[in-house]
Amino acid sequence: MSTKHFSFLLIACAICVSCTQPCRILWTEGPTDPATGQALHTLEIQNPPAGTDWTVWFSQFRTPVTMEDGAPGTIEHVSGTLYRVAPSGADGKIMTLRYLARPLVNQCRAPEGFYLQQKGRKAVALKAEYNFLPAEPVRSFDYTPVTTGPFDMIPRLNSVTLLPSGSTDPSGAEVEPVVFVQGQAPGWYRITLKEGRISTEAADEDGAFYAGVTLDNLRRAGQSIPDAQIEDAPGMPFRGEMLDVSRNFTKKADLLRLIDILAHYKANYLHLHFGDDEGWRIAIDALPELTEYGARRCLPVLQDDGSIAEPDGLQPTYCVTDDPADPDSPGNGFYSHEDFVEILRYAWERRIRVIPEFDTPGHSRAAVKAMEVRAARTGDASCLLSEPEDTSEYESVQDYTDNVINVALPSTYTFFETVFDGLIALYAEAGVPLEAIHVGGDEVPDGAWTGSPACRELLEANGKSDIGWLKDYFLNRVMDIAEARGIKLAGWQDICQNLEPATLERLKRNLAFTNLWTVSHGRDVLPYEFANSGIPVVISSAPNCYMDFAYNDSKLERGHNWGGLVDERRSFSVQPFDMYRSVRWDDHRKPLDLTHAGEGKPALNKDSKELILGISGHLWAETLRSFDHVTYYLFPKSLGLFERGWHPYPAWAGTVQPDDPAFLQDFDQFFSIVVDHEYPYYDALGISYHRN
Repeated sequence: MSTKHFSFLLIACAICVSCTQPCRILWTEGPTDPATGQALHTLEIQNPPAGTDWTVWFSQFRTPVTMEDGAPGTIEHVSGTLYRVAPSGADGKIMTLRYLARPLVNQCRAPEGFYLQQKGRKAVALKAEYNFLPAEPVRSFDYTPVTTGPFDMIPRLNSVTLLPSGSTDPSGAEVEPVVFVQGQAPGWYRITLKEGRISTEAADEDGAFYAGVTLDNLRRAGQSIPDAQIEDAPGMPFRGEMLDVSRNFTKKADLLRLIDILAHYKANYLHLHFGDDEGWRIAIDALPELTEYGARRCLPVLQDDGSIAEPDGLQPTYCVTDDPADPDSPGNGFYSHEDFVEILRYAWERRIRVIPEFDTPGHSRAAVKAMEVRAARTGDASCLLSEPEDTSEYESVQDYTDNVINVALPSTYTFFETVFDGLIALYAEAGVPLEAIHVGGDEVPDGAWTGSPACRELLEANGKSDIGWLKDYFLNRVMDIAEARGIKLAGWQDICQNLEPATLERLKRNLAFTNLWTVSHGRDVLPYEFANSGIPVVISSAPNCYMDFAYNDSKLERGHNWGGLVDERRSFSVQPFDMYRSVRWDDHRKPLDLTHAGEGKPALNKDSKELILGISGHLWAETLRSFDHVTYYLFPKSLGLFERGWHPYPAWAGTVQPDDPAFLQDFDQFFSIVVDHEYPYYDALGISYHRN
């Protein structure tokens, strides 16, 4: 072969290789301009298709985007967290899009899930590379380690009295049957370890189970321990965790693993947030579209006019996939009838009550769209949640314009009856108590219902002009359904606000509890205002209880920060009966003087204390992509809440300096237990967790 021919082949091969280079993404974080507070980020599309007959889809937490002048395309927000790149015709090996937007709070909030979609072709996932600004890990707090022993566990035991008789090996001791006694508080138990025998007394099945957990912890020590008598009981009746499985799904096997860990900490409530804008995750047999459509996500169809259609599943949000059947995508999945019955029984065997929640009438896009699909496919509009003639314009806090249930439609209440009956049947089949159905009730955006003919007719028929009255109408109709079935309701704090007095009084009689989450901007008074007015409260304060908040301000940490940063010390600091002193250090680890905390604010009345039912952690799923993320956020951050739910009156209550010796001594012991006993427990389980 001649040199000339060989050179020609090399050139041809180079051209061929160049032509087949895959499209890739390079995203570069820009520095913040102190004058504007904005950053100039760069999205580079390498080897883009020629022409303009294509788009790149991706997900990004909502941020206003301003394109640099002369950019070869635009970045357009669709809705929720879905964005697309629209090219303007520039061809070449690299398309560089520079745009002004908010600075990156942390690296987990960078754009993700890039897909190239060309007209007439199957979408292709694109590999992405990131150039982040330098960032360093942060140590959240310091503590002084103290010596721990086999009786140290979380939540800590109320009383351990050593006996003079000797020692007992909990793994080899003779265990006597539990004796149930009367006259003790719910969950109470007493264990006596003496001369190689273990006897247990308990007030109820909860107490017997908690005694078993304590014995398991003692056995884990793997050694003989001094004979002792342990007496213990929970300080609050509600000690729980909420897991959002709507926005991103947690599979059944992983949920069962989580239930085991919650039981290890003697938690007794699991609040499953299964219905929201981004997904519906529990099968309701009478409405299969809720999961056949509402539990699936895939790329939408981009129509010629620039709008999108969602024929096969909901649009991607918080993660992106093109396959609505992809079992590995956290955007897909649901608990079947059989799955959920198994989950209920599994939890109840561990004395955990499951609270189901589908958020309404806002935060309901998955249900709204699923019922539209049902009507289109079957012709059955009996459960339709939207009105085709509704011209209302609004934008929800998560950037949707179509996520609110129309509360004037009779079909809305047929839907509620059907879902309530479906849930009741599932709990009955499982043979476990249904303590409440949580209906959300939060964050209905301004503008909803204003363009609805049905809402206008309903207002006129009742002589009303204030559109806010529709909330009263909605809640009264839902209470009709609940009362007829003997079911209690639960909701977020918004459910009790801005109501007519008669509606509020009726709601109080129907409520099992409310979750009080917003305590900033003067709203820290709400927990005690609610309880003093007769509303049952579960403390869910964002600065202490939102597990999806980052552990600290390092850009390497996953999580939100809109309501603060939550680490192990912040959760430990919550005081359900002194909420004004529940944040002792700010988000940058600076101490706060609490001397005047609570001045001029309502105190909790003595006879209202029983309405502060307990504490719940809340893990929202916007930044979750795997079960590793679930456990990393929860552990050991949640342990402070489980400790405080068991011991609501810490020895340092009333102290006004964050580093008061009483607080430091208590926290040092608590966190030493975490390090000595819980880190090895997590290692044995093989789960992801955070180390300070």
